Amino acid sequence: MNSKLLPVVAAFLILVCVLGITPATYAVTRAVIGPQLVVTTIPEDDQINKKGMIILGLAVPANPLDPVEQWVPAQVCTTDPAQAPYDPVTNPTGATSGGLPFCGPQDLLSQHKLLVTYNGQTLRWRDGDTAGVPLITCNVLEKDKVNFINDPKKNVGKQFPTENLMTKLVDVSDKFVCKPRWKSPAPGTLESAGVLDVYYIGPYDIHWAADNVLVVEASLTIGRTVVFGSDIQDICLLGYAFYGPFGVPIMKPEFWTVDWNANSPFWELANAYLRDTHWVFVNPLGPFSSCEDLALIQRDIAGVELEQAGDPVALEA
Repeated sequence: MNSKLLPVVAAFLILVCVLGITPATYAVTRAVIGPQLVVTTIPEDDQINKKGMIILGLAVPANPLDPVEQWVPAQVCTTDPAQAPYDPVTNPTGATSGGLPFCGPQDLLSQHKLLVTYNGQTLRWRDGDTAGVPLITCNVLEKDKVNFINDPKKNVGKQFPTENLMTKLVDVSDKFVCKPRWKSPAPGTLESAGVLDVYYIGPYDIHWAADNVLVVEASLTIGRTVVFGSDIQDICLLGYAFYGPFGVPIMKPEFWTVDWNANSPFWELANAYLRDTHWVFVNPLGPFSSCEDLALIQRDIAGVELEQAGDPVALEA
């Protein structure tokens, strides 16, 4: 053999041996060097089921004058006395015709622990700064179960024959407001560790009872580069807690502004008690391990039927 070809042949044989014993996964694995923004959230409301909980207060008393009377579910309720029915004792400022029942005890706040790290470290900035501050945004998706109907033109409605229900996602982000509360390690300084308060601001209507997907997104601008990170959590929105409206009441400061020494009328005290009390519910899911199951039951009790819809990308059944 030509001595000039020996180095080339040897190099070729060595390359073949190396590629032959190298796993396929190793061949496609590459080290990625770059900034990483990591978002971590932990729900605080229901630490057993690991969910955020929101209670609309749709369990209302059938007779407002009898506080021990059985509470019954309502489909819609209100916290505005002007929208509730007029009553000379309980609500003299109410609507003279029609009106909605007063909401029962509510908990419209879902709380989550929050941590944002950049390359493994928390961020720090001065209070009032705009640079180097993580921006937190929230997307909320409602998970709805719908019955299939076939498209009358295409005669299709399922992805495959054994599918009996379809999960429909609805963007309900406009019904929620997210507020991060950052740690202050020193006066005038903030750090990217704290809690995330998620408030429900939508209508008090049983149609909104559902299992919701909370997507927490963070972005950080460094020079001309924007780094992103995200995490996912559950928020269970119920019309009322499983064991009725009863829980442990925690009074808001506004509750004590009522002038108790002036013989306030009953309607003023009752309205202040319901509207200005933060309620804590014990095990709102009861024996249910799924928020979706209990939400569907509450909607069914209120007469809300499953929606019917077809899948736009369905195949022939």
